[in-house]
Amino acid sequence: MSGIIEASSALRKRKHLKRGINFTTMVVGQSGCGRSTFINTLCGQQVVDTSSTVLLPTDTSTEIELQLREETVELEDDEGVKIQLNIIDTPGFGDSLDNTSSFEVISDYIRHQYDEILLEESRVRRNPRFKDGRVHCCLYLISPTGHGLKEMDVEFMRKLGSLTNILPLIAKSDSLTPEELKLNKKLIMEDIDRYQLPIYNFPFDEDDVSQEDYDTNTYLRSALPFSIIGSNEVYDMGNSLMVRGRKYPWGMLDVEDATISDFAILRNALLISHLHDLKDYTHEILYERYRTEALSGESAPFPTSMNNNNELVTSPMPQEEFQGKPISPGLPSATASPAINGDSSTISAPRDTYLAREEQIRLEEERLKAFEERVQQELIMKRKELLQREHELREIEERLEKEANLKKETLE
Repeated sequence: MSGIIEASSALRKRKHLKRGINFTTMVVGQSGCGRSTFINTLCGQQVVDTSSTVLLPTDTSTEIELQLREETVELEDDEGVKIQLNIIDTPGFGDSLDNTSSFEVISDYIRHQYDEILLEESRVRRNPRFKDGRVHCCLYLISPTGHGLKEMDVEFMRKLGSLTNILPLIAKSDSLTPEELKLNKKLIMEDIDRYQLPIYNFPFDEDDVSQEDYDTNTYLRSALPFSIIGSNEVYDMGNSLMVRGRKYPWGMLDVEDATISDFAILRNALLISHLHDLKDYTHEILYERYRTEALSGESAPFPTSMNNNNELVTSPMPQEEFQGKPISPGLPSATASPAINGDSSTISAPRDTYLAREEQIRLEEERLKAFEERVQQELIMKRKELLQREHELREIEERLEKEANLKKETLE
């Protein structure tokens, strides 16, 4: 009996290896932070033309429209496991004066993929060739300023953290000294904790985890945010040794050198050790919460974050706000609201929260209405297809009947 089980397991493994693993990641970052170069470095090949990713504003507007470009690359590890890596590039992100529309484009895209899954699950007969386009991980590149997060970074993580797994990365980390890089990591994590930003911090169940997994996840947590270095050039170092690196007057820099960059650690976690964890977390936690909210007509009033027990919790908006104007209008901000015949701390903050909640409900109703319209259009198309097939069947029956009558007359 054990031999049959082992044979079945081996057969499933061979089919799995042949079919490959579908994994989708979105790479988000401002122009000039090395986003395209990082994509090429991650795939180990030229995927994105770095010369075609620089966008300029039109003559009539100072705003640069965000574009979503999808590239599919097939990778294979040392064990022969094939990974179909779908990469969504975001040229134009963060390059406008007001980036509210960029946040909405990315958010709508992720929600649309969830809606497609929800629609497919509601069908009586599902499409066996349906492609799961959900974003399993969002790699967010942070400019190496050395001063922690900017307002745009905070708002992006706050808006998108409840929809997808965000991994913060420090781009072009070779522009910082080791001391500056260490300080910048500390400042970024302090900002993430301060504003309770929901990122993927490699959660695990402490009651049901091996010592090896516990050590791995603990180490990856301590390495956040990952520092990365990218390069489009591969150099021959002699003795058949090819190195992807950056050449400087003082020498060569290997992007995979773990002593100066976390790129190798990130790639291993993303494509090997935590690939299935990211997919499972997307399906079991993020999508299930979205599905519950969509079907019940509810929406989470506050962003989610991870508590000390590695559980998802909802937390109120932090009282601290950045100085200056918020990056996107409509967000609750006690410091930006005028007082009305009284103390602003007791009147403006509840009013702004109420208005933001009303706006959120309105947007949710519009999204649900659009979802219902898509379902209705799908039903109309299915009815048309059924009527067309019935018509074709009637024509076939009439033709067969005529052929049978003709054959009968010929025989007679």
